[in-house]
Amino acid sequence: MNVFALPQDLTTAALAVMLTGLAIGAIARGYSGFGFSAILVSSWALVTDPARAVVVALCLEVAASIMQAFSVWREIPWKRVALLMAGAVIGTPAGAYLLAHAPREPLKLAIGVFVLISAGLLLFGFKLKGKSHGSRTAAVGVASGVANGAVAMGGLPVALFLTAEGERPHQIRASVIAYFFLLDIAGLIFLARESVVTAEMLSLAAISLPITAFGVWLGGRRFLGATPDSFRRTTLVMLMGIAAIGIVRGLWVLS
Repeated sequence: MNVFALPQDLTTAALAVMLTGLAIGAIARGYSGFGFSAILVSSWALVTDPARAVVVALCLEVAASIMQAFSVWREIPWKRVALLMAGAVIGTPAGAYLLAHAPREPLKLAIGVFVLISAGLLLFGFKLKGKSHGSRTAAVGVASGVANGAVAMGGLPVALFLTAEGERPHQIRASVIAYFFLLDIAGLIFLARESVVTAEMLSLAAISLPITAFGVWLGGRRFLGATPDSFRRTTLVMLMGIAAIGIVRGLWVLS
């Protein structure tokens, strides 16, 4: 098999949608530390198999975390990351099972609903009262693990949780980058056990890696001329728009 061969079932229009989602997601990841998988999977699920989008997203998230590790290493709250990861180890197998066995169209609809609710809560400033204890943090990790195994969006519950607690942007960025690295490796392991990971998906991830690397670098350099808050709002509004399209499409197909 040619490692750099594109899947034959993709149309030119589908490839354009996938390329756009990949590039925008990579820039968002470099700038804010989150949003890559949500943008990639939400957009790719409109035109291709969700399992393909999830596996590629997890592979590229691991690569992106490695690229960004040195810039955030000293700011990583390892105790919190460990609590989140402990919960994620419990939740990820359930999410991987869902991805392997759930019907495609209902899964696409679920992706849209999940992204719309999570992004909406983040956009409108959902807040938690007081700082979290260890059990609450671990519970968020369980939810994140399920979301990551099923739709490669384990970062959205964590970003929502940290934002709702009032963490500063640079602390959120450091936390999610470190957590993503561990979470996505675990996700790939459990998906491989469910026979979801294929050589074609790994090939597509390899093809996508240079674009991801450039987008992460560009976002990290903050060439966009936007403040962190305005960029975050733009990312969330865009996510909600993609999710709304996915929901309408899903309801249309299932009706």
